[in-house]
Amino acid sequence: MVGLALTQGVGCASSNGEAEGPGKELGLPAWQGSARDLFGDEIDPSALGILPPKPPRKDQALWARAQQADIVGRVRVQTVTVDSRAGQATYHLGLQFANPPLVDTKLEERTFEVTVDLRDPAYGLVKAQDTGLQGKTFVGFVKRFVGADDEVDNHFYLTADSAEVAAVVQEAVAVKEVSQ
Repeated sequence: MVGLALTQGVGCASSNGEAEGPGKELGLPAWQGSARDLFGDEIDPSALGILPPKPPRKDQALWARAQQADIVGRVRVQTVTVDSRAGQATYHLGLQFANPPLVDTKLEERTFEVTVDLRDPAYGLVKAQDTGLQGKTFVGFVKRFVGADDEVDNHFYLTADSAEVAAVVQEAVAVKEVSQ
């Protein structure tokens, strides 16, 4: 599974002496159902010019991601490294969110490391691009979920970095704020 490495707090003990991780403290949801579809640890092939892009205004998943993500913004791939274990490559992408993000966020962290292994939807694209991903920019969506051992587990989606995508993201969030 692809994950994003963020600085996380250390778990603390509950009143009964059992360890509680930050996922429980933050009241994060489980990564399942539609959340798994929206934040499926993927890179949109059109963001790399492999497929023609969908019109952002008609992409309902884009609207939903923008409204549900913990952070949305322009992301630049700073580094690409590869580890090989038992003949299988694992990619590590160092990502940097631009300041300010496209949408207000409570997250202070702007630097992430994304790990992509054979099981991840993004694996084929990352393997094909390899170090060619370095320097590329995307619009990134990150959402935090409760993971194993009650730790924070971050999942993402990367799409094309375009003015039209940015405008749709901001419209989707504005619509959500007005409807609340």
